[in-house]
Amino acid sequence: MYDYQQRMSRPTGPDYVDTSGAQGFFEDGWLMFSGLMIFFVGFWNAFEGGLAFLRSAYFAGTPVFGSLAFWAVVWIAIGVFEIGLAMLIMRGNNLARWAGVAVVAASTIIHMLGIVVYPWWSLFVMALDLLILYGLIVHWGEREAAAC
Repeated sequence: MYDYQQRMSRPTGPDYVDTSGAQGFFEDGWLMFSGLMIFFVGFWNAFEGGLAFLRSAYFAGTPVFGSLAFWAVVWIAIGVFEIGLAMLIMRGNNLARWAGVAVVAASTIIHMLGIVVYPWWSLFVMALDLLILYGLIVHWGEREAAAC
């Protein structure tokens, strides 16, 4: 005879992984989004810095202060740091989240200052930076509270 309790019981064993429920789905999803976006923005910042060295005619105007070569170095440095930081964030390093907030805030400020040189991309990166900041800050304490 088919038992109702047997039908409703959950399987067990070494190959069974319980995937019912969405434990930490939004938190981990936002962290993965933030990590990937930091990686792509960092890659583009480094590319943009290299482009500033090689082809200055690509940019629309003159920077707010400093030369285009100075901004090229700043973009490359921020880009390389963002790429490394993205790897740590995607691995779940909590200290990297703090550093990510600082670096993304700095990237936003740098793009605000460089908006004259590359206006549409700067606006796009600032919008992405705000989404990344949201992703890094949202549900910050819930993961630590759940671990206790």
